Amino acid sequence: MGDIGFSRAELIKNLSGKNIFVTGGTGSFGKTFVRLCLSNKDIASVTVFSRDEQKHVSLRRDIADPRLRTVIGDVRDIERLRYAMRGADMVFNAAAIKHVHLAEEHPMEAVKTNVLGAYNVCHVAVELGVEAVVTLSTDKAVEPVNVMGMSKALQERITSSFCGGKTRFGVVRYGNVLASNGSVIPYFKKLIEGGEPILPVTDKRMTRFVLTLEDSVDLVLFAMRECKNGEIYVLDMPAFHISDVADVMATQAGNLGWKVSVSEVGIRPGEKLHETLISSEEMRHAKKFGGMWRIEPCLSSETIYAAGTEETAFSSDVAVRLTKQQIAALLARESCFPTLRGK
Repeated sequence: MGDIGFSRAELIKNLSGKNIFVTGGTGSFGKTFVRLCLSNKDIASVTVFSRDEQKHVSLRRDIADPRLRTVIGDVRDIERLRYAMRGADMVFNAAAIKHVHLAEEHPMEAVKTNVLGAYNVCHVAVELGVEAVVTLSTDKAVEPVNVMGMSKALQERITSSFCGGKTRFGVVRYGNVLASNGSVIPYFKKLIEGGEPILPVTDKRMTRFVLTLEDSVDLVLFAMRECKNGEIYVLDMPAFHISDVADVMATQAGNLGWKVSVSEVGIRPGEKLHETLISSEEMRHAKKFGGMWRIEPCLSSETIYAAGTEETAFSSDVAVRLTKQQIAALLARESCFPTLRGK
């Protein structure tokens, strides 16, 4: 959706000859990223590191490539990371506890993976002389009100704290990745296909940023190419009302002969009405180029900004808003609509 300024082919070419290491590589982003990497015959190898053995089995069945290596392990285990990351040139840290309500219930689990696990990844990468590390973050890390966002905010700062040596570090911030595991659109799709007559919307005012899996991969590749000292990269992405998404999917279900309505059910603990990708404070050291924002790291805690200026945060309530027609076109293009065969 955003204009990065480079084609995907140009970006992936920068990884030619490299050994790629992906934590959390069996998730939605990971699988898309791994397939893209292996589509380049010049990439030396791709190692996927995650703790779910069944997802490893599924990945190996889906991708038959001798350059693919799968390693069962957890970013919480620094010794396992040392073993698995040997020989890696580029590291992409996608391992995360990402469900807001579960992190609220089990905060230390989020800390162990998103904070301590991120520290382990960065520490081992520096120790082994990795060229660059890019970590995946979220809009929930900006002015966080929930455990998941707080842990991701710490993850960003931990990643940047490792800068200054030979290893380059960078961060990318996402909004709602369309059709990713655990996101709202697959959830609505599953409800409809399972025969549920109601799509639950927490609050009809709620907005979220949106980007496709392909956009997310391009952003990571760009960050890997450009990052030096812990810069944070943000795509200038649009937003939508969650209620509009529900209405569009309910209408599509109706077109297929299935009666589905939308019901407002209330906000769960830790949820915001709107998300922010760049805070007003961060805007003081953010630069926009093309369809991209780059938040520059503060060189010192003693940095002083000019007084008397007011910056505007980049939030989903003020971002370009997709219409229902645009949402429908996007969902159709990304194959997100339900199929009701036999109904």
